[in-house]
Amino acid sequence: MLQIAMIGMGLIGTSLAGAIRNATQPVPPFDAVQVCGYDTNAAMLHEARGRLAIDVPAKTLAEAVHGAQLVILATPVGVLPTVMAQLAPVLAAGAVVTDVASTKAQVLAWAQELLPPQTAFVGGHPMAGKSQHGAHAADYTLFQEAIYCLTPAAHTPTAAVTLVEAMVATIGAKVYYLDPTEHDSYVAAISHMPFLTAALLVELARRSPAWRELALLAATGFRDTTRLASGDVTMHRDICLSNRAALIQRIDEFALLLEETRAALAQSDADALEALFARSHAARAEWLAQRPNLRPGEEQLDTMQHLPQRNLFGLGGLFGRKRDK
Repeated sequence: MLQIAMIGMGLIGTSLAGAIRNATQPVPPFDAVQVCGYDTNAAMLHEARGRLAIDVPAKTLAEAVHGAQLVILATPVGVLPTVMAQLAPVLAAGAVVTDVASTKAQVLAWAQELLPPQTAFVGGHPMAGKSQHGAHAADYTLFQEAIYCLTPAAHTPTAAVTLVEAMVATIGAKVYYLDPTEHDSYVAAISHMPFLTAALLVELARRSPAWRELALLAATGFRDTTRLASGDVTMHRDICLSNRAALIQRIDEFALLLEETRAALAQSDADALEALFARSHAARAEWLAQRPNLRPGEEQLDTMQHLPQRNLFGLGGLFGRKRDK
């Protein structure tokens, strides 16, 4: 039986644990698992247990990872260094550690610095979420057909990567390998900037002396555009700080775009404005018409073969079982 420790029972941690435990087509060795959950918030842990996301609640971090072959870090990114440092002396020999943080370069640097040299770390980031947060908002179908980014280092053992791949397949998601820095640049554009923009739009309106009147008039357009501003405040603070370089670059690009738009307005340049809106309209329509979670040509690929430079093998190296012929 595969022993799994889920550290952090918020939205993603509880959803992931529940998706693993309730998978309809688990990939071995996830066909026989025991999930131990841990969270410093006892209410979150209790909620996760009540929703049958975990088998066993742990009172301490050491208790949670005792004997665990797979440790999943689902805490806010800002506390990962502390958690990794606390994990270092209590991890079982041969344990594989992965995470779900939405920034990767900084997390991999922490893992290399703080985790024992013999511990295999596989960076991970499921491209799925909700504006609500906490164990009560968990959804065990959250990852179905979602892209799940993996950013293993060049020296990461193949068996560890294969184990995390099996987890991704078990929850119905699709593996997408990325360089950590490349990942952070991409998510700065399509995840972190949208949140930041939503928060700034709310702040822009809130700072107005006429905020009471604005709030009265605001309707579905304002609600839909600013939905992401309802996300977890601490989590997004840590995400922005841990992805500063990529986010600053995107902010600079956005500032230039705003300047271009401002100039078009100042000059009453109807053609420039219409062209901008037409490009955006067409690009979004094209994106929506495609399968958003499917990369071009991916339907021709086996998701277990996205790393041609790796000689991917079964899980026998970790669990003493040979891959079926």
